[in-house]
Amino acid sequence: MFEELLDIYKKKAAESERDMEEAQAMIGLIMAVENMSQMLSSKQQDVDLLGRLIDQVDHLSKEVADLRSQMKTRQLRPTTRAQKGNEGKALDNHTKTLIDLMKERPGRYTTSELVDMLGLNKTTVISVMKRAAELDSMHVKLTQGKRRKLYLSYTPEDVDKDETGESDSGSEDDDKMRLELMAMT
Repeated sequence: MFEELLDIYKKKAAESERDMEEAQAMIGLIMAVENMSQMLSSKQQDVDLLGRLIDQVDHLSKEVADLRSQMKTRQLRPTTRAQKGNEGKALDNHTKTLIDLMKERPGRYTTSELVDMLGLNKTTVISVMKRAAELDSMHVKLTQGKRRKLYLSYTPEDVDKDETGESDSGSEDDDKMRLELMAMT
């Protein structure tokens, strides 16, 4: 009987030891699951933080691109102004060349003759003709003939105005012709 009691006691001790080991294993498992859960939540926070950082970097890159385009636009504006200034200088240079040529050979020239003389396109020549009439209005006269044909004539200083036959109606014609010229260009 004593041996039977000893066997029962050993069995109960083994069972309680197994139960204690199982309980410890369950506690270890629960702690491991909690650790994994905490690690996953911290990783999720890291991922959220990384996502926000990426969004901020995207936003900043868009702002930088906008600033770059604004800088390029600002840099282009002065160059276009400079180009317009150069175009005006070129027009003035062509005008001075034309006036010098007409001083050497006074007479009446058509637009196509001036295109050949100056080697410029017709639109530029018309602009040069208008500019020449503005710069040297005493000697250079711009007139319009049939079929809207333009003539530029140079009269030297020694020719009397009475000989040219100009009258007050000529100035009205000049005004009409200038308006038509502005409409053409």
